[in-house]
Amino acid sequence: MKKRVLLSALTCGLLLSATGLQAKTDKKELIRNVVQTEMKNHKQAPKEIVAGMQNAFAALQALQAGKKEDAQKALEAAKRSFDAALKADPSLDLVPIDERFQAFAFLGSSDAIAARLKLAQQLLKAHDTQVATAVLTPLKDELDISVISIPMKIYPVAIEKALNALKKGDQKAAFESVTAAMNSLVIAKAVVPTPLLVAQDLILDASKLDKSKKKEAQKLLAMAKEELKRAELLGYVSRHAVAYKTLNTDIENIQKEIEGKNIVAKLYETLKNDIKNLIDSSKKTQKTSENIAEEKVQAFEKTEAQKAKKEIGVFHKEAQQDEKKMVR
Repeated sequence: MKKRVLLSALTCGLLLSATGLQAKTDKKELIRNVVQTEMKNHKQAPKEIVAGMQNAFAALQALQAGKKEDAQKALEAAKRSFDAALKADPSLDLVPIDERFQAFAFLGSSDAIAARLKLAQQLLKAHDTQVATAVLTPLKDELDISVISIPMKIYPVAIEKALNALKKGDQKAAFESVTAAMNSLVIAKAVVPTPLLVAQDLILDASKLDKSKKKEAQKLLAMAKEELKRAELLGYVSRHAVAYKTLNTDIENIQKEIEGKNIVAKLYETLKNDIKNLIDSSKKTQKTSENIAEEKVQAFEKTEAQKAKKEIGVFHKEAQQDEKKMVR
């Protein structure tokens, strides 16, 4: 399927109009580079699978319009396409068919982010949840990469089931099977924090400076630390994480060395590798923040339910003891 780039009009407007951080850093260019790399590495799905999905969608439209013959022809064509794809490669499982990108920008400093977090905490204590949500919602500075895949062990089976149902005259069952096929598509999401991209770019710029430009190097490294702090406050990295602590230590070591003998080549290489590894690991995250939040809520509710059950048990035990005393 044709790759598409989806960008929020408001957030991307802010993003694309940003002039950087008083340095060569250009957020627009950094994000464009990531998108281009991802699109270059994205493998096109086999044409048979693409054709099969197109015919499946045509069948769904025909069923909605009550055109049984058109729906059957489309399902038969879809089945032939999927059969051909699986015959060519029986090991097909999750096959990426589309890749989408969405950018969000928050231009505030680490102090601005911290102030919003503090305000949100105060609002939540006062049970002013809606205003707190409005305060926190803009705190996203990232590129979201969503990869949509077709499960070839499920989708073709559902299409064949729909075709068999339609041949028996059961249009409702056919429609349900095609809908089930559509709903089986898998969406894997990775988040690339923009502050980490900016920090990486600032570090690269600093590493290229002549040794005599100590003040400029110090300024760029200080700005990189600020971006790491922004990433931490925005929730992309934990301040307790080894990778985060290592990066800050790397930068501090270079800052000290610049003021000393200024032998920083190896230190910069270590720093560049560490920031690259952190960005790569962040891209592997498949769970969305909503999924993580829901898991935490469920875990909390489970813990509270266990506490409540334990308290009820204690209450019953105490009640039984009181009853025995009264009987005596």
